[in-house]
Amino acid sequence: MDLNDEHVFKSCKLSELVTESKTVVYFPDYVLQVPNRQQLINLLDLAIKIRNVSFFILVLLYLRRSSIHLTYQETENDAVRITGPWREAILYVLKRGHGDAHYDSIFSKQFFNLNQKHLKDLPLVEFIAVLCENFTRYQRYIDGQYQIIPTDKQKLFLEKIIRSDEPCHFSEVGTGKTKVIMPLLCQAFLSDNTEVHMHLSRGGKQKHVLVILVPEHLVSDARAQVYRYCLNCLDYKEEFRVHDDIFALMSRHVHLGRLDGSPKPMKRIFVTSFNSFKKVLTNELVCHKVQPYRENFM
Repeated sequence: MDLNDEHVFKSCKLSELVTESKTVVYFPDYVLQVPNRQQLINLLDLAIKIRNVSFFILVLLYLRRSSIHLTYQETENDAVRITGPWREAILYVLKRGHGDAHYDSIFSKQFFNLNQKHLKDLPLVEFIAVLCENFTRYQRYIDGQYQIIPTDKQKLFLEKIIRSDEPCHFSEVGTGKTKVIMPLLCQAFLSDNTEVHMHLSRGGKQKHVLVILVPEHLVSDARAQVYRYCLNCLDYKEEFRVHDDIFALMSRHVHLGRLDGSPKPMKRIFVTSFNSFKKVLTNELVCHKVQPYRENFM
């Protein structure tokens, strides 16, 4: 969209959104990772065509986290359109149905649960080591080793960003800010690790909204990295959102506080440019929404 135009949300049928794309799943971990929502939409269509209900559920879980508001239509003109295992799958994902322990064993290999009990109280340095160990499993495995392994220097820089009181840090070009440090920082933010959030709060309120600001020409790459590494970094039953557009704040479905019955606010990550961020904060609706939670933004 042009920054001078009004932002418009659209509702589309799945069949209208499908295009062509290629998704690669790397040996030996076969972790599903996609760089954009379009590929998730294509994979959802594929799951229906090959009639694989488990894959259908997995992609729906990813889509929910990627800031798409999902609805479904059971009947049309008195004709039942969705029934049987497909209806049960949709209800399962939308948490309106009963849980199914059978799926736990299937999905557990696709999700890195960073909120396991023994990780919440792990010291920061050890927790970063766990993040980096998981990080390698997203990579190609060639000649007996993973292609990208976080270096000691990158681990120290990530620790410095989390622990330091200073707001600004400098890192040279080519040190892995976008492809390594940023996704690791996002994963740390999405976790409930005690020491991570103690430092990120900087003596103030705990942060539950992370805004990633990058120059216009780097937005697509930054979004791709956040999608690749963050859609599966918590247990699939936990709720959070990755928004690829700061204008999602204008949606009535995006709430920054606690939802009914939720013990804590849902964590949200926005990936955007300086210009878009400046533009959205001129919107009166967004300002009213952000104002009460401005100290919870990072």
